[in-house]
Amino acid sequence: MFQKNLFKEQLIKLMNGRNTTEFSEQTGFNRTYLSKYINLKLDRPPSPRLLQAISSSIVTYEELLISCGYLHSTENQNSKTIKLPVIGSVHAGNPTFSEDYIEGYESVDIAELNPSYDYIYIRVEGNSMINARIHDGDLVLVRKQSDVQTGDIAVVVIDDEEATLKRVLKKENILVLQPENPSYPSYIFSGEEQNRVRIVGKVMHVKFVPL
Repeated sequence: MFQKNLFKEQLIKLMNGRNTTEFSEQTGFNRTYLSKYINLKLDRPPSPRLLQAISSSIVTYEELLISCGYLHSTENQNSKTIKLPVIGSVHAGNPTFSEDYIEGYESVDIAELNPSYDYIYIRVEGNSMINARIHDGDLVLVRKQSDVQTGDIAVVVIDDEEATLKRVLKKENILVLQPENPSYPSYIFSGEEQNRVRIVGKVMHVKFVPL
């Protein structure tokens, strides 16, 4: 749960006498949003990546994650979880994708995350990736990045319209989006056609939905 009053107090501590313009320029925190948080006019917290950027010894990253509702201590104090939005959904056979739709939140161990990146969960629909043990209804943890290594499984957008989950293969001047189901064809892009493809992020792990 986002504790906006506590977050306001933390922001004032972090500003440490600086005005909103100075703090914004030094941290990258949008000044308009900063003012709204200070005046308690926003009900959704900033992203974990932004919290990492503004954290310091005055207010730590962990303290910011807790006030913003991302971090929750479990009974085992050595294990902490963070809640990430679930964006639904990627059709692994008939691709569609919308970052505007959040269907809920899913917990993940914070030790699995690199604070330099943003992460989301995406729910899979379709069966084009079943040989990679990714099935209809599963949740994939996606680390947002604009490029991946050959062989990685990624969420990609084609022609700024269709999104799909595929294994990315790079062969000289050819980009292949390969399904893990022989019933589905590969997408092949050569030369400038590769510009039609935008990588959203790399799949880091899969949460399987019980059958």
